Amino acid sequence: MSRRNRSGERGAALALVLFASTIILLLLATALTISRNSGRMVARQLTSQGQAYNAASAGLTNALSWFVHQRVQPVTAFTPTGTDTEDSSIGIVRTYAISDPGRVTGRYEVRKTKVTDVSARRGRSAGTVWQIDSAGYVYVQNSPGSGPGVNGNTILAKKTMRTEIQRLALTLPANAALSANRGTNVNVTSSGRILGGTNGIGIAYPPATGTPRVSGTVSGNPAQNTTNGAFALSSVFGVTQQELVGMADIVVDDERDLPDPMPTMSLIVIRGNATFGPTKRLTGSGILVVLGNLILNPQSNAFFNGLVWVGGTLNISPPSSITGSVIANGPVQLSSGAEVAEIDYDPSILDQIRLQKGNYLFSRTPWIVTKDN
Repeated sequence: MSRRNRSGERGAALALVLFASTIILLLLATALTISRNSGRMVARQLTSQGQAYNAASAGLTNALSWFVHQRVQPVTAFTPTGTDTEDSSIGIVRTYAISDPGRVTGRYEVRKTKVTDVSARRGRSAGTVWQIDSAGYVYVQNSPGSGPGVNGNTILAKKTMRTEIQRLALTLPANAALSANRGTNVNVTSSGRILGGTNGIGIAYPPATGTPRVSGTVSGNPAQNTTNGAFALSSVFGVTQQELVGMADIVVDDERDLPDPMPTMSLIVIRGNATFGPTKRLTGSGILVVLGNLILNPQSNAFFNGLVWVGGTLNISPPSSITGSVIANGPVQLSSGAEVAEIDYDPSILDQIRLQKGNYLFSRTPWIVTKDN
């Protein structure tokens, strides 16, 4: 073979290799560009979905606020008007800018047709329990006077969330410092004081359940009396245990997980037993529900203002003070000591609780009801 032919073959092979290398590099560059753009698109989509979720959540919060601030309670019709909304014909509507350069806009709609009084289904009086849907949008606002998906306003993401709100009742078995489910369950030792004051009973208990053992101080108007009122959690608060847990500000399994100090005017549910002492004190105000036993050890220096509901045994050692009312479903003992263990009936504190905690609250954690893009 001549040198000229060999040289020609080498040149052709080199050109082929260069061409193939160029094609491969172009393919790699194209794949890298597609991957980058795809990643950006996914990131934008995830961001838009998160913003739509936040918008829907904000709508639920705004709707709850609307119910809470109505003068006539309970609310029997969902009719937002004026400054409550941007469009009263729809319901509660709010629109806000997310990104001005891209005209990306957020919006939530709580439509009148998606707010339902479900009180009858729950066995409650009208206006007590409401189901609320809130739709959150992220969209490109090409037409400012129109809503999402209308007149070129492209929807980037939409989420619809649902929850329930209801009013927390507060119906005591009696207007008493201590309401106990059996008279014979109560033992007030010499260091114990149960004070009903001029407007309340000292100790109230169902008829034909015996009388308390008292060597301490029990006073009121009268000091002791029977009651036909109900002691069950559902009767006192007007909700089931599950619903009460859903409405609570704080839910723990025992006292060790409670914040220190405990927040004021809160609804706190302890699902098990609770034992307080010098290093973990019972303080605060509001409603304390203990589904198990509640023990206040000696030198616990307990000081609580509000309503205490106990499902099991209640043992209070001095020095301790509970002002408001106590409802006990098990044995009750105010133990002896050098100082005083005291329960005082205070209707003004109970009225304050009714005002602040007896209004509408979320009774179920909000959940997504659609899988919109």
